[in-house]
Amino acid sequence: MRRLIMLLCLVALVATGMSQRSTAYAAVNKPVLAFYYPWYEYSDWNPARMADLPAEPYSGGEDAAIARHIQQADDAGIDAFICTWYGPNEPRLNERCGKLLNAAAGRDFAVTFIPDQAADFTGTLKNPQGMIDSLRLLRERYMGHPNWLRWNGKPVIVFWNLPSFGDVNAWRAVKQAVDPHHELFWLGEGVNFNYLDVFDAIYFFDITWAADPASALTSYGRNLAAYNQSRGAARPFIATVMPGYDDSRIRSGHVVRDRANGDYYRRAWQAAIDKNAQAVVITSWNEWFEGSQIEPSRTYGSLYLDLTRDYVGRFKNAGAPAPAGSRRFDETGQVVSGRLLEFWNQNGALPVFGLPLEPEGERQTLDGAYRMQLFERNRLELHPHNPRPYDVLLGRLGTDLLYKQGRPWETLPREQPRPGCRFFQETQHNICEPFLSYWRSHGLEFGDRGVSFRESLALFGLPLTTPAVETNPDGDTVLTQWFERARFEYHPQNPDPYKILLGRLGAEAGP
Repeated sequence: MRRLIMLLCLVALVATGMSQRSTAYAAVNKPVLAFYYPWYEYSDWNPARMADLPAEPYSGGEDAAIARHIQQADDAGIDAFICTWYGPNEPRLNERCGKLLNAAAGRDFAVTFIPDQAADFTGTLKNPQGMIDSLRLLRERYMGHPNWLRWNGKPVIVFWNLPSFGDVNAWRAVKQAVDPHHELFWLGEGVNFNYLDVFDAIYFFDITWAADPASALTSYGRNLAAYNQSRGAARPFIATVMPGYDDSRIRSGHVVRDRANGDYYRRAWQAAIDKNAQAVVITSWNEWFEGSQIEPSRTYGSLYLDLTRDYVGRFKNAGAPAPAGSRRFDETGQVVSGRLLEFWNQNGALPVFGLPLEPEGERQTLDGAYRMQLFERNRLELHPHNPRPYDVLLGRLGTDLLYKQGRPWETLPREQPRPGCRFFQETQHNICEPFLSYWRSHGLEFGDRGVSFRESLALFGLPLTTPAVETNPDGDTVLTQWFERARFEYHPQNPDPYKILLGRLGAEAGP
């Protein structure tokens, strides 16, 4: 997010009781919300009706399931759940949304309800007076809870499919009856931006009609800008991100949007960042019937929570100034500071280490707990007890990934010395061209003349494999050789000096 001006204040969530951080939802900048559906029973989990199934089946009313979902969402950087609610006369969801709100107590996590009049089979929310009475009940019974979602200091109430209830005048009458002094934040849904005459913001529930999610958000932005210009208003940009969509097992007519193993979700998030959105709505946490869930599943495991964690960091940090002595990387939203930034700059920077993928922090290794930061191609570890330049060490990610692949280097075939190559007795492997020149010309900066053997060894480590043609995680089939701290790849079609590239071991290893 670059050059956010006054609109940024519209998305500061200011909870009541901010002095009691242990019992109140803390204010956050640029909130991330996810639709939450508490209606599931064990009988619902059926592959004939769903494109995927949860990693852990559950009933939506189980305390353990609710606690697990809040923990997972909170860990992934999501700020709040939007709980589907059919009004006070439908006891099952009424109870479960209440349990969800209470389960968030004591955490920096919020909950709001979405009165779904379109699906309410009791008829309560379809009736104007029933909707008014239900919203008044929400104000009296739930909105005073310290973990109720707030936006710019106001309790948030979310709505879906506005035309299914009525036109702009119908909603204006409801709002006048429930909130005559505009003490709530009204967040509506749809493609008719005239509803912004009543609502404080509008979002798209579904963007998967577009093969490119950026085009859906471009359409949204164009309509929002036209409304704001025509009314002299400043309604905020609410981006929607989705992993895909597949409801083909329960209905027909909707476009099935392939997830592309996370690529659709990545592009949706990047579009939200590029469009300077002030908030993000995730459709959805657990809409399994429509196949839009990011909850851990049998097919994808925790992939979508990992992606969410990554992109939430980029979204929230984009455009913010870096602290003194630091550099912010807008590509990932991460900051590199102090000694690690100095080391990154002095020893090859972007081509050698890549972009930062997570914040600097203390993590446990087999050798002890150290402060470290993960980059695309390696992990930098702080060892302040060591003298410079050994106070920063590189992770042995090449070794680690070979083990994870079930290929420990000690079990792989060895070599004999070969003419024109550099042989390493320690591992009984050679480094030959086209990799030898690259290995010799790059190294950590120890102050030696040129690039010394010890500097190259410190950067890349010993060779662990014989060069062989392999397919990397990006789908490139290339000549490859593994080292303790790197993977060399030969891309002969690239111009010099990019024929030798380093594998993205940090990204592949993960946190």
